[in-house]
Amino acid sequence: MIENDRYYRRYVKDINSGYIYLQTGLVKKAILNSLFEIKYRLTIQTAKDKKFTDQTFFKDSAYMPVVDKAPTKYAKRLIEDYTHLQTLYQDDNTTKIINTISDFLSTIVDYVDIYELTNAYLKLLKQINIVVPSLSSNKSGYANLINKHERLLLLVDLKSNSANNTSLNYDRLDNAKFINLASLLDTLIRHENRNPTFQEYLARQIAFEMINIRGYNEAPIVPWGNSGFRKIQTQASITDPGLGHLTGTIRKMEFINGTNVHIEYLERGQENDREVVEPYRLPDLATIGKVKMSVGKDTSVSSYVGRPMFEDTFENSFIKSVHTTIAVCSSIFMNGLSECKVAIERITVSQAIKFMQTVSANVIRDESLQVLAAAFCINYPLIDDRPTTLANNDGKAKRITDKTEIAKLGIEIAKAGNFDKVTFDGTANWYPSDPIMEQLGYKNSLVLVHKAHEQGLLTYFSAGFRFKHLTDIVQTGTDGIGLGGAQILRFMDSKNGYQDPFKQENIKKILDIDKKAAHSIIGQGAILLSRLDRMHYEGSIPLWADKQREKLFNALLNRDEANISLLLDTLQEIMQMPVDLVHPLVAWAQRLISNKNDALAFSDMAESQKQYYIDLLEKHIKHHDYNELNTVLKELISIKRY
Repeated sequence: MIENDRYYRRYVKDINSGYIYLQTGLVKKAILNSLFEIKYRLTIQTAKDKKFTDQTFFKDSAYMPVVDKAPTKYAKRLIEDYTHLQTLYQDDNTTKIINTISDFLSTIVDYVDIYELTNAYLKLLKQINIVVPSLSSNKSGYANLINKHERLLLLVDLKSNSANNTSLNYDRLDNAKFINLASLLDTLIRHENRNPTFQEYLARQIAFEMINIRGYNEAPIVPWGNSGFRKIQTQASITDPGLGHLTGTIRKMEFINGTNVHIEYLERGQENDREVVEPYRLPDLATIGKVKMSVGKDTSVSSYVGRPMFEDTFENSFIKSVHTTIAVCSSIFMNGLSECKVAIERITVSQAIKFMQTVSANVIRDESLQVLAAAFCINYPLIDDRPTTLANNDGKAKRITDKTEIAKLGIEIAKAGNFDKVTFDGTANWYPSDPIMEQLGYKNSLVLVHKAHEQGLLTYFSAGFRFKHLTDIVQTGTDGIGLGGAQILRFMDSKNGYQDPFKQENIKKILDIDKKAAHSIIGQGAILLSRLDRMHYEGSIPLWADKQREKLFNALLNRDEANISLLLDTLQEIMQMPVDLVHPLVAWAQRLISNKNDALAFSDMAESQKQYYIDLLEKHIKHHDYNELNTVLKELISIKRY
């Protein structure tokens, strides 16, 4: 496998082989769900066949979740969907296969024998693959069907790709173990830069169906990590409701390196009023688990949650609303995701802080690896009713409407609310959105990133990004960029706002632009500033380096490449520090220990007190006691004098 350049934490041991018995009912459900996915693949193929552009693509209906998955009704729904697809686009290249799929669906409920069902499905996959070539016809793979003891078994062995291994010197796996194995299988296929075989694709779909039963609750966690200490500082947060990821993003490592896989429902349709319809919405939980399974431990995965829902007043709705958000975030985190993004709207600043503190205190997560993100729309006014504001404003709350001031206040709210990340969004009551970089500009965006990183917060920008905006945003040193929607990664019908085919080929183009921007003088300076700001927050920064921090910020603000180059040379010792490949808290503690003689945190501390903290940090690192390590690090922050 390709060596992972991101730290990840697993909670169960990897399993490299094992088998399951196939049952007709489970396989039938898995097949139906796979044909839902294949319909999306056919839509992508149709867009290619028709040579659609952003101006010519059309779609006549919005996405609608499946309302009944009983096999008979689900099959009927799928037949209707396939028929509608052919009627809408009249693609001669897909007519025959759509008829073949519909014929199979009309008889799927009649299958009782597991051998007949799987053979018919594999035959169908081969026919589909001629039209939509997404599978490998190679017979040797890591997953194989075996007839044994009058049962049909699905064997996966990541150490052998022989189809002739009929001995059962393997463990029989329960659902959780098989999902873990299927995740490693998807990872291995991606690392080998190939398509799955038909049997490997079946294994994936079986694992997906198992996720439908209990989720993916043994998933490894890949955290965002510490700002400035990632191999790729600015991650492209490739955004899709799910099917685009499962058919595109997860296929190649060149789509994964430098990417955070973000799951979010983007389509607004014909209603653009933010008060009527939230511009971004929560994806379904089963899809979240499936995307995480396919991504595995190669990169971070995040999900949108949305704004809290209140029935009446804040006080009357508080318990239900906060518990609902806690439950949603907890279920997402339990599927191994790195981030849940909550939109902070329709509440005052003091209400937001109370709400966020309660969510943070009660959500189920690994708080050192899984982050809560607060999303602030810079076009949505904030009502600042904090006690200090009231005291300084004749007892009146302030209505903040300036875009940059909203964003700055968002940083304060995120910090006070005990969230870990602040996101700046530029949506309004129209779509496509105005590019946020054109609303804020480079300088204001750099200021926001600088201020947030000093507070130990991760940062993220979203709305309206086109290719031309990527260089500027990467050169702020932000942690993430929200990229999805009609502007850059999906087709959209311009008349009604309905979206569909995912443009996976644009991922590589995005990442190439990001890489070029990051390697520029300004890009390198922004990464260095992110690192310095993070170390300033940690207290691990050497005093001499901290004195250069504001100089670098000002040079970046003015895009002064000559001064940036000088400071890059001056601060080579900081630039050459290794990226974090260990637990984020351990990396933080190790920097404090390494710089103990001139670290900012210890600058005014007696030698005995400093040694006391060094001993504690070393002890907790040795024992992998991340809870105590977190406590000590936060205590050091609380007593620092800067």
